[in-house]
Amino acid sequence: MKILSFETFINKTDLLTPFLRSRLAIVDETNDNEEVLDLIKFYEYDAILLRLSEERIGETEIIRKLRLAKVRAPIVVLSRALTESARLRVLQAGADDLIVNALSHEEVFMKIQNLIRRSRGFQDSSLCIGAVEINMNAKKIFAKGLPVTLTKKEYQIAEILALRKGAVLSKEAILDHLYGGLDEPNPKIIDVFICKIRKKLQMMGVNDFIETNWGRGYMVIDHRQDAGAAAPPIAAPMMAEVA
Repeated sequence: MKILSFETFINKTDLLTPFLRSRLAIVDETNDNEEVLDLIKFYEYDAILLRLSEERIGETEIIRKLRLAKVRAPIVVLSRALTESARLRVLQAGADDLIVNALSHEEVFMKIQNLIRRSRGFQDSSLCIGAVEINMNAKKIFAKGLPVTLTKKEYQIAEILALRKGAVLSKEAILDHLYGGLDEPNPKIIDVFICKIRKKLQMMGVNDFIETNWGRGYMVIDHRQDAGAAAPPIAAPMMAEVA
């Protein structure tokens, strides 16, 4: 997942961002209102995290600007303490969630992750697509109920594609979600990762998880769901007329 974190003053000793990255999230940070609006034009984020204080509650205006920009990613506001009037102001501005005085970084991560999952149409705790289950909490993948051993990057690619089920992602977009623009390798490395994921799933009897859209990139489709939607209704048997 890719998160944009905005804070008026970035605290270099804060440990939340390193924690989010330890949970395989790519985090872009900024303390500039205009840069926030610029970044959302060029990159697709799974969530936007705004870290506000009572003294800078006026920064909630950025929420309205994000909504006007048609941002579809969940907007989460994080604060150590807010009065009731400040909380209402945040929610009225259009925030999807407000986390005040969180007990741990894990709590923040779980709330953000759950919002991302639901915003992408997944109501269960795992991403279930066909015979594949992606457990975002454990960062593990199962095929037909059995665990599949993937590397960190392989797992991230599977999760990225699953969260965007039905949408094509270019190799460049996948790279951005893996490396956040830092020390990115040649885009062809994505072909290698995809090949390895497919082979591991094929060993478990799953052959149709990731599809290639030639010239554009890769995508995930739930074929069982599509088949169910396409199946014609079963006609009721005709009753013979009684003479």
